[in-house]
Amino acid sequence: MTEGRDMDDRDGLAAEYVLGTLPLPDRLEAERLIASDPDFATLVARWQAHLAPLDAGYMPVEPPSDLQARIEARLFPTAPAAPRWRLPLFGALAAGLLAMLIAVFMPAIQPQATLTATLTGENQPLTVAAAFYEDRGELSFVRTAGPAAAEGQDYELWIIPEGQGAISLGVLRDGELRVPVEDLPAGTTLAVTLETKGGSPTGVAQGPLLVAAVIGKG
Repeated sequence: MTEGRDMDDRDGLAAEYVLGTLPLPDRLEAERLIASDPDFATLVARWQAHLAPLDAGYMPVEPPSDLQARIEARLFPTAPAAPRWRLPLFGALAAGLLAMLIAVFMPAIQPQATLTATLTGENQPLTVAAAFYEDRGELSFVRTAGPAAAEGQDYELWIIPEGQGAISLGVLRDGELRVPVEDLPAGTTLAVTLETKGGSPTGVAQGPLLVAAVIGKG
């Protein structure tokens, strides 16, 4: 948990979880409590109901119909057209922006702006939690669900700035991966592919696209 947090302040932890202002380690701890502690889950539900009216000021936005094709084209610029790149990408991508979570910056609660996102995919057990810490210029990733990559393979992380090609951030194994990133503007895509051990040797994604999220600083 974050240094200095009062572990007895369960109500505050639940409130910040609902607001989306928790650093990634605290958020993961809150999710663990939701699954294992019915009283804490009730606190979270109460805060969700209390803060639900805040959503009234935001209208849902339908993603462009060609969003999936654009992500794949930027992630695999040199890959030949083949059925494997046309796998169903994500139910959430078709409906919204692929399980996107944009954190609300609340200076009174969390002085450092933190943006979090969950990378998921349709029919994919793999889930990756991402967090951007603007104050220290760092992007953090943790595999929160799904198995480790098979023997001889690795999960490789990619960042795709809007209108640009994919850039490898390294391979994600057990534990947290931290990558220095100066900024994370709106429209940036984070993605994970399955590659050979050590990642793609060409600097261009070779394996199938597993999970992704389109994020931004609202």
